[in-house]
Amino acid sequence: MPTVLSPNPAGLPRTRAWWQRACAVAPGGTHTISKRVGQFASADVFPAFLNKGHGAIVTDPDGNDYIDYIAALAPIILGYNHPEVNAAIRAQLDDGILFSLPGTLEVELAEKLRAIIPCAERVRLLKTGAEATAAAVRAARLVTGKGKILTCGYHGWHDWWAVTTKTGGIPPELAAYSIDFPFGDTAAFERKFTENKSELAAVILTPALYGAHPPTGFLETIRAHTAAAKIPLIFDEIITGFRWSLGGAQARYGVTPDLACFGKSMANGMPISALVGRAEWMDPIENNWISSTYSGELLSIRASLATIDVLSRDGFYPALHATAQALHDGFVAITRRTGVRLTHGDAVPAVVFQPVVPGLSLAQVQTIVLTHAAQHGVLLRRDPKGISLCLMAAHTPEQIAHTLAVIEEACGLLLAAPAARP
Repeated sequence: MPTVLSPNPAGLPRTRAWWQRACAVAPGGTHTISKRVGQFASADVFPAFLNKGHGAIVTDPDGNDYIDYIAALAPIILGYNHPEVNAAIRAQLDDGILFSLPGTLEVELAEKLRAIIPCAERVRLLKTGAEATAAAVRAARLVTGKGKILTCGYHGWHDWWAVTTKTGGIPPELAAYSIDFPFGDTAAFERKFTENKSELAAVILTPALYGAHPPTGFLETIRAHTAAAKIPLIFDEIITGFRWSLGGAQARYGVTPDLACFGKSMANGMPISALVGRAEWMDPIENNWISSTYSGELLSIRASLATIDVLSRDGFYPALHATAQALHDGFVAITRRTGVRLTHGDAVPAVVFQPVVPGLSLAQVQTIVLTHAAQHGVLLRRDPKGISLCLMAAHTPEQIAHTLAVIEEACGLLLAAPAARP
């Protein structure tokens, strides 16, 4: 069981020192905004850095261990330091990392993806999720000759989509080309689709959210409208791909898009992504410029092949979904015992819950729970709808039990918080 941290005023001295050094050389103290310690809690009580990982356990510079439910922002699906993936990477090191011409492993991985992903007639390997979604939008615009994109979900930091959120540094005229609609709101989709149909190059959406299946008929309605209008439907499966099922959300829900973007879990932490799709939408990019020097980097490709081999084994996904169900059952029990209502969504491999306590805002609840959890060896993450737990195959029943016990203790702290008193 992880070390129980003492919430002393000195905090985490070595980790804090690294944080101070980082702030002097990197904007915000980190190179990934979503990993900045301020996104979680104070650097005095929440580790700003991690140095090691094995299974579901990570270790900070002070030597404290934690059960990790952040999963490196979702790429880690098997667990840290997985022996089969590591062995594949080590073997490839002896053969080469990157060549002057394509490596044959590129063909092997593309064939593997085509075999398991419903829409994948063609494959283009890339490095990041944002790169894959930008490539999908470029491909759709290339074929349709149109510019507007109807979007739903988070799709990365590139200008084409980021203009819908943080607009600094982006030409304001780009805003006219990206139109957002809320997840699960079929009426909003139909209204905006109808208003913009003649100018749409594509519809792109995340087919499921952290803690949520799509509402019944939502994906099917979008597929029907886009197919009838001959407008490409793009699924952003950077999160759901290889986590919801081997073939992603499209395989799990039985709705096949024209193009899809995969990444994160496809290599258990190694940097790789893929744009896949039907030949009529993919083949034209041969004469366009969607390309990267590092697309053929072979350590990540070899890691992806090894990861997919593990994911393909009988029982892998039932076990992962059973872990999600165990957490949900635990939330119900905590609500019954403490009186703190833990609202939660569906039992998917990226769970979200929210303790609802009168008098406390969501931000206050998140800070109290995340701080207490970190002090007791559990790393959780804020989510727009509450607190998230991203699951790995490495999470054990004992770790799940410890996590639920820590969350139940945190509920007691919420009830005792001054703002929550009647």
